[in-house]
Amino acid sequence: MIRLRIVLPALLFLSLSAIAQTGWKLVWSDEFNGPANSPPDSTKWARDLGAGGWGNNELETYTNSTDNAYLDGNGNLVIVARQTPGGYTSARMKTQGNFSTTYGRIEARIKIPFGQGLWPAFWMLGDNISSVGWPNCGEMDIMENIGREPSTVHGTVHGPGYSGGNGITAQYVLPNGQKFSDDFHVFEVIWTPDTVQFFVDSQSYSTVTTASLPKGTSWVFNHGFFLLLNVAVGGGWPGNPDVTTTFPQSMTVDYVRVYQPDIPPTINANGIANAASFATQLAPGSLASVFGSGLADSTNGNLFDATQGAFTQTAVGTSVLVNGRQAPLTYVSSAQINFQIPWEIPTGAGTSVQVLRNGVTSNVAPIALSSTAPSVFSTNGVAIVTCTGGSPSLGVDCTLWGNGFGPTVVTQQDGVPSPSVTLPSAVNTCHLSIAGLDANVSYCGAAPGLVIDQMNFRYPAGLPAGSPNLSALLTVGSNSASIQVPGLQ
Repeated sequence: MIRLRIVLPALLFLSLSAIAQTGWKLVWSDEFNGPANSPPDSTKWARDLGAGGWGNNELETYTNSTDNAYLDGNGNLVIVARQTPGGYTSARMKTQGNFSTTYGRIEARIKIPFGQGLWPAFWMLGDNISSVGWPNCGEMDIMENIGREPSTVHGTVHGPGYSGGNGITAQYVLPNGQKFSDDFHVFEVIWTPDTVQFFVDSQSYSTVTTASLPKGTSWVFNHGFFLLLNVAVGGGWPGNPDVTTTFPQSMTVDYVRVYQPDIPPTINANGIANAASFATQLAPGSLASVFGSGLADSTNGNLFDATQGAFTQTAVGTSVLVNGRQAPLTYVSSAQINFQIPWEIPTGAGTSVQVLRNGVTSNVAPIALSSTAPSVFSTNGVAIVTCTGGSPSLGVDCTLWGNGFGPTVVTQQDGVPSPSVTLPSAVNTCHLSIAGLDANVSYCGAAPGLVIDQMNFRYPAGLPAGSPNLSALLTVGSNSASIQVPGLQ
């Protein structure tokens, strides 16, 4: 709150489901249960006091009076902004010195006030602010509203080089002209070592990652943060109250809760497999699957970031680390994650895979990488082959969709679909033998515009007719895989 503000083939992907967080343990809360008109719990909350504009040309004076912050006797905290003969008074409460948290899920259920010039907020500041100052300490605005936008709240992060009017921000708007002042809403972030994801009423509307930062700036969200609740009056962003603004105005808080992951993610024994064949052979750049439990808080198969032109490396608080390096993700769920092994990972034994969920790491799963790991995507054990005109037949061009063909003559980037202009042919020699006969291979390499591989070929003459499937041997470089392909029609 410290600042002014300016405002591939279908087989690869599974459907996106609603956010459904599980596996959280409550570690701190205030339910605001207490006698009517009593002050908030001083073992949990301290107060910022005084005036001076608070860096934003605000008009209020913050007090420690129950006129401005009290329990209503019904399980709520009420923060009241008042107009007095001497100006405006309000309250700014903070857990600084009493509680701070690093990562987790932080939420509050709040009914906000309404009116020009009002600025309610639920936010967090780095607990090192006294030593490094703002914005180097970092700031996360879980919810801010300015009174002239009754249907809109904002979620923002601030740090060195992206603060004030340059904070990284997004907004959530209620549908059909509803006002946030009409009812309670839950405002929430899920914070991991490299992401801050914003929610309203369990609906995600923004995710800020390390990749979101302006070039040359640093991520300052890897230490403790304390919580704040306040209602400001006036300032450069909301503007000052006018004749339409009525006082007093109240922000009512039902609860504030902080959770940490309850059960760490677990990778099954032998739980890393080739995403096409589900065999153990893997190569740099190939798609892989990790199987386990508690791997993610929800299911998400819509992970291509069109603004970055690449698959994201973090989804619903989950990342996959290969030798400590984040891998691009194509699908996440609690039991399975599909990811791309980064191209830079060296071949040989000694490669480690871990899942990081909401700041908690899984067990280490060791794997070995080969220069190539040829495999095919299949249905009922038969390779997916598409041919000109439909069915496989002699003399027509067919495409086999594969994985693990290894490096190409065009350098590939992690999570970025292959170029379509210059065909990214495989560096290694490719060969396809069907029923002991050599197919005519015209192209072998990365599938243009996708993150998988393909082989273009023609069935050889002399194959038996009428067989629904034929045995074949796919070879890329020095590695081979026995597969089944559709028979000739």
